[in-house]
Amino acid sequence: MFSLVVLGTMGILILVSFIVLFVLLYQKKMMANKALIKENDNIHQRKLLDASIEVAEQERKKIAANIHDDIGMMLNVLKLNITKIQRNRNDEILTETLLSNSNLLIGDTLAAIRVISNDLMPPTLVKLGFIKGITELCRQVNSSGAIDIYLNINVDSIQLEKKNEIQLYRLIKEIINNIIKHASASTTELTINATSEFMTITITHNGKGLTNQMMHQLAESSDGIGLKSILSRAQLTNSVLQYILIGNKESKIIIETPLVIIY
Repeated sequence: MFSLVVLGTMGILILVSFIVLFVLLYQKKMMANKALIKENDNIHQRKLLDASIEVAEQERKKIAANIHDDIGMMLNVLKLNITKIQRNRNDEILTETLLSNSNLLIGDTLAAIRVISNDLMPPTLVKLGFIKGITELCRQVNSSGAIDIYLNINVDSIQLEKKNEIQLYRLIKEIINNIIKHASASTTELTINATSEFMTITITHNGKGLTNQMMHQLAESSDGIGLKSILSRAQLTNSVLQYILIGNKESKIIIETPLVIIY
């Protein structure tokens, strides 16, 4: 009887030891998983920061180029006109011509400044939200005559994080610009759908397209600045980006972005 008690006690102790060991190993594994998740989160945050810095640097270069090439050139011409007027004050005909030309240049300079300002912070997007901003963008593209773009909006409103609105707007604008520059397309269709958690934007065109692999390879090259910007903005908005090639006459770009959930 005593032997059975001893054996039973030993068995219970062994079982308890196994349970304790299992719990300790499980806790250790959980702590390791938490550490890995934290490290992955840190890596993700670093990637987002790198993407943010890269996008900001690209935008600064673009603004600097626009100011130098457009506004700088017009201001230089204005300066030359003023110098000529000062040197030829007695020549009324020349003075009148230069003043008229300068007045036109001032108007062009103001227009260029408005374009740069609108590119930095599109007023329709800021005042009326994402859907209205994209609608205005498509109107501007159609007005330019560069390509025919058709917009299908299958949702009344979108709840995006404010910090993501401008990045997603510029992502779409960059995609459209790439289609115009490189795809030799004549028509584009932009469709917006949404569930309670995600917004899906599908951009279809009838020009030369890319696969995901081709897009990533080009983004890594020195000529892929636009694609690199697109990938960076996708990262910043936590969007999933897909490039799909359908035969020779149809291509798709799909952007899936998480929405703000309102409780």
